Amino acid sequence: MKKKLKHLVVLVDTNVHSMSDLALLVIWSLIVGIPFVSFHDITGQLKKNEEDLFMEIERRKKGVPGCIKWSNKPDLNGYTNGTQAHTVYINIFSESDGRLKIAQCIKLIAKEHLQSNRCSEEYTAQEFSETLMHLYPSIPDPELVLYTGPLCSTFGLLPWHIRLSEFIQLSVNHNININSYLGALYKYNKCDQRFGK
Repeated sequence: MKKKLKHLVVLVDTNVHSMSDLALLVIWSLIVGIPFVSFHDITGQLKKNEEDLFMEIERRKKGVPGCIKWSNKPDLNGYTNGTQAHTVYINIFSESDGRLKIAQCIKLIAKEHLQSNRCSEEYTAQEFSETLMHLYPSIPDPELVLYTGPLCSTFGLLPWHIRLSEFIQLSVNHNININSYLGALYKYNKCDQRFGK
């Protein structure tokens, strides 16, 4: 692949996607060398069942070299058989991580304003961005968002995180398999991003 994919987001509907499907996506991403995989939980059920996903990934990973790190789990060392292995960082987000995080960010800015002797009443985008970085893990903006089914929607993904993301459909019938995954990576690799030109 000529374009190195750093961050993959998968729109997850737990009503149609099994833990096995999601675990396979993580394992395939580990093999391909994608360092960040985020699941955007549409139904809110994946966050509640995160431990089940963790166990399924660990079960499926047996024999696959590499390291999987969870945003809220203790770090592993990233070495396999004495050599540096691929590492995948996994995050699970939901709609509550969007607008609610923005509200938290504004509250933090307001609290900081009350405690400081700032002359200006206005805040810059840079200040907002720095405050937001304290609430979110430092992960790159996603380049690719995968979805299944006939509907392509952002489902609450933050607009400034996906301004340059490609949305690619894995399947119409919600099936996830290696052929559709590799096909989506191939489509992403062939797409020509013009960045507004």
